[in-house]
Amino acid sequence: MTPREAKLARNEGLFRGVNERVREVKSDPADPGEHIRFVCECGREECVEEVELTVAEYEEIRSVATQFVVKPGHDFTEVERVLTENERYSVVEKHEEEAVIARQTDPREG
Repeated sequence: MTPREAKLARNEGLFRGVNERVREVKSDPADPGEHIRFVCECGREECVEEVELTVAEYEEIRSVATQFVVKPGHDFTEVERVLTENERYSVVEKHEEEAVIARQTDPREG
């Protein structure tokens, strides 16, 4: 893994941590279909894009430590592959080397 690839993986882990907090603060159990704005978990430090997901969608993605939610087109093929994509978001999965960092930075794993 190159230093750039490691940095991308760490950045995505940082954004995922932010989204964990967003989920805690914004989710309303009375409205499970409500769309919540999460930050794009891509590796771009300058990215300020948002993606809208329901809590159920977010939880499904987060059920796998190596998956991240990004704005469509914000994937980095050198460190991940796109699993699914729709008009609101893409789900990406880390390649094996970067998956190690994804697991280490997952607040739900530790």
